[in-house]
Amino acid sequence: MKGQMCQIQEGVFPTKIDWKKWLPRLLLVVGVICLVSAVLLFAIAAPRADQTYKRVFSIICGILLLVLAGLCALYCWFSKDVYQNYFLFDRKKGRNAPLDSLKFSTVSERLTFLLTELAEKPEQLWLSDVLLHEDDMFGYRSVYKPLAAYKMLYNLAELSEDSAYWKAFRAAPESNINAFCEALRRAKEDQMVDAFRGLLERYPDDNAKIKEFLCKNLRYLRTRMMAYIRKHIELFY
Repeated sequence: MKGQMCQIQEGVFPTKIDWKKWLPRLLLVVGVICLVSAVLLFAIAAPRADQTYKRVFSIICGILLLVLAGLCALYCWFSKDVYQNYFLFDRKKGRNAPLDSLKFSTVSERLTFLLTELAEKPEQLWLSDVLLHEDDMFGYRSVYKPLAAYKMLYNLAELSEDSAYWKAFRAAPESNINAFCEALRRAKEDQMVDAFRGLLERYPDDNAKIKEFLCKNLRYLRTRMMAYIRKHIELFY
């Protein structure tokens, strides 16, 4: 058991440009430039034009620039967050916070609430058939199911071995353990699942060994949960 830890996989989730974040800002700058240009055309170019066609051309260009500025403004307005993201929504500010500001404390709080939505008590998830089903309670494409499994595993590391949670875990039917492991495999946690199942087979009655393994991998679990959420953030609306 000593030193048995899962490795944090760097680069599993590639970083891409967040166009949803940067495009409105870019268009806002373009809109301001278009508005200023239109004002200059109306205030300076058109009045000083020495020929009629130049004056008409300046007016037409000014109108087009105003239309373009208006379209940029409309896009920026309607691209504002109108839906609450499960992990990003700030109740105090009434809007979604930037993804870069998401902290694990917030994730843990929301996942705790998620488990209470799935079962009356967290330990009941080990004993009920919730994880055996594919339905709307886990969101689009069951995107919440791996997170529920992550949180169930994380709770084992945090709670006492004598708690009702651990007793429920030890009493869980094999079908529920299989569903739990399959949920983790959806998040590419094959290494963690194999190690965890190996411990269950090797130490069927030794909770201390399993808890030791999980405690050593708390940082790994936090990192993987955050990576999973960032990768699928658009599905948590």
